Amino acid sequence: MRNRIKSRLLYKYIVSYLLVFLVPFLIMSTIIYYNSVSSLRQEIEQSNINKLEQVENLTNERMKELKTLAARISYDPRLTPYMISHNYYSGEAIEELKKYKANSSIIEELFVYYHNNETIYSTNGSYSIDALMERKYRFGEWKKEDLISDLHEKIPFIKPVNQVVIDNEKYKNMIAYFFPIAPSSHNPYGTVLYFIEESTMTDLIQNILGESEGNVYIFNENNQVIASAINDESIGKEQLESLSIDHYGVDNVELNGKDYSLVSVKSEMSGWKFITLMDTDQFFKRLDNWTILIFAMLIVLLIVGFVLAVLLGKNQYKPIQNLFEITKRNGKKTADFEGGNELETIQKTITHVFKDHQILNETIYRQKPFARDQFLVKLLKGDFSDQEELNLLLDSLNIQMQEGHYFVTIVYFEKGTFNEDNLEEREKAFNILSNFSLENAIAHGIDLFYNDAMAVIVSMDQVTDANKERQKLVPSIQQFIQETCLLDPTIGVGGLYNEKNRINRSYIEALTTLEYKFVKPQGSIIYFEEISMQAEQSLGYPKEEQMKLVQCIKQGDKIVAAETLRTMFTNLADKDLSIQVLKCICFDIINSVVKTITEIGLRKHIQDFNRIVDFNSIEQLHEQLHKIVLAICEEVEDKKESHNDKLRNDILDYIKANYKLYELSLESIALEFQLSISYLSRFIKGQTGVTFTQYIQDLRMEDVKKQLKETDQPIKDIVIQVGYKDVANFTRKFKKIVGVTPGQYRNLSR
Repeated sequence: MRNRIKSRLLYKYIVSYLLVFLVPFLIMSTIIYYNSVSSLRQEIEQSNINKLEQVENLTNERMKELKTLAARISYDPRLTPYMISHNYYSGEAIEELKKYKANSSIIEELFVYYHNNETIYSTNGSYSIDALMERKYRFGEWKKEDLISDLHEKIPFIKPVNQVVIDNEKYKNMIAYFFPIAPSSHNPYGTVLYFIEESTMTDLIQNILGESEGNVYIFNENNQVIASAINDESIGKEQLESLSIDHYGVDNVELNGKDYSLVSVKSEMSGWKFITLMDTDQFFKRLDNWTILIFAMLIVLLIVGFVLAVLLGKNQYKPIQNLFEITKRNGKKTADFEGGNELETIQKTITHVFKDHQILNETIYRQKPFARDQFLVKLLKGDFSDQEELNLLLDSLNIQMQEGHYFVTIVYFEKGTFNEDNLEEREKAFNILSNFSLENAIAHGIDLFYNDAMAVIVSMDQVTDANKERQKLVPSIQQFIQETCLLDPTIGVGGLYNEKNRINRSYIEALTTLEYKFVKPQGSIIYFEEISMQAEQSLGYPKEEQMKLVQCIKQGDKIVAAETLRTMFTNLADKDLSIQVLKCICFDIINSVVKTITEIGLRKHIQDFNRIVDFNSIEQLHEQLHKIVLAICEEVEDKKESHNDKLRNDILDYIKANYKLYELSLESIALEFQLSISYLSRFIKGQTGVTFTQYIQDLRMEDVKKQLKETDQPIKDIVIQVGYKDVANFTRKFKKIVGVTPGQYRNLSR
């Protein structure tokens, strides 16, 4: 039955975590998917447009070059109609044409024709038009009349010329570019004709488009194909003519039953159109790969989310299961709650416990005086470790205590003061001492159930010198007892503590003082710190070794600490001491270690105090203390390293925030962090590997370089901003380090 309940409850937790995960996961996955796909799609489309625009720009540049060449030819005095037709100077004119041809990498041949002349001039010499078309070039569809008409056009234009035979060798597809001269003249007197191989333009296109698949076309302003790069032979002339090529950007078309992506760009300068036509699947191939990757990532995240939901569900159920197991320990009451799940069972159990607690509270209220005494006894024993719980019990029992310092005194009456005949006097004295007030303090007496002693817990206000205040309060307590009870007790005083849950320490110390009441006259006040000093002197404790051990622990030097501890116990083993004295010295060593650990705030290492003091031999004690001291030293060292890391980060952050200040120096930083200049210098060198001066110089140099690259500020202003006043000296230093001056560095960077 319980296993079935457990499965059902665990299943609910897992499902709830899955729902918490799946709802935002699905929403975010959808958003991420569509945003990523849309962004990548736009990127792919823009990439293809950019490539075509590069083709357009490059083609425009080449056409500008040809226009410039035509202008230069028209103004060249060596290429006038007279000079080029002269028998003597014509050779120089032909050589000049060759130079113009060499200025452009795309020209196959260059011609110059002057109106009303049957001769056309090229880099290979002069030809009559008939000879040019019969001997040098043969055109499939271009007649003499068409050529002469084209040569007399008044505006530049491009014409594709297919299947041209040159010198009876092979067919070539050419592009003829006619440029009237002089440029921009309304009445040109001639024409410059360029022959460009279509393959030359195709190579330019392929160099830019790279490995892009599909066909690329260049149309002139009359929608004639003047150059093309064909990868897909299935697209014929008919399909091409059916396309609408006036649209700019990316469009989807269908040809031969297949989807194609059409990318179109038009040149504003020449009026040409640049088009790529590619299978849509190939066009968005990267998009498909990216989509698969996104789906794979989302599936992995879904699996991770499911695993986390199961783990979180189990972790969520685990404390409930533990609570349920605790409630099962009370078998009879838990059995009454069978039939629900674990939460219902725990709820009913807690309700039952709460009722019992209420009954208990009522009983405590009725027996409050007894509860008060029991509480104070437990406080002396150290049964309360939780400060909050302790304060709550003080409030519930209406016990007043000052919030400052606390100590315990043991009031010891001379043996025989109270006997069977005067028990009423004892009761009266203890009732008087159970709760009385002092100046700036509150005292609570506790009957220790010894015939001759009681404890008094004293709480004081916050004072500047608590020890001095304690030395005033204890005599007043003694005086109060003398006046009210007509008795003169001996009082042992424990140490001062500022936490209520440490009162038991003072109690133990106060008890310890009473061991010395035999050597003190009746009515004395014995302070714990006084007998501690006497114990060291009387037992001949090696004080130098003690101080050395304490310092080793505080500094975290585990090697020297281990050696010192070994030396101390070796000396103890070698000395011929009685068992009593040996034990006293051992406890004194323990006390020194414990006090030191307490001072540095690492009491967690001595929580199991009983195990330390319950030793059977000095070797066992040495082994136990050795482990504790090593653990303490390692933690102290870790704290020192952590402090060094923080100090390093603080100092370096301070330098990075202020390195632009001219007055920044080791002295100012040492003053800021309360360190000596020599220590700070060594610390920076140890943490950065360079001196303070070098470190500041590196920061300033990097800042100058950055500003030289990214801004147009004058160099002088930049140098002053980063903390230098001598610009000339900085320039020499910059050149020595970088190899160039700041001005040269700025020019090179751009």
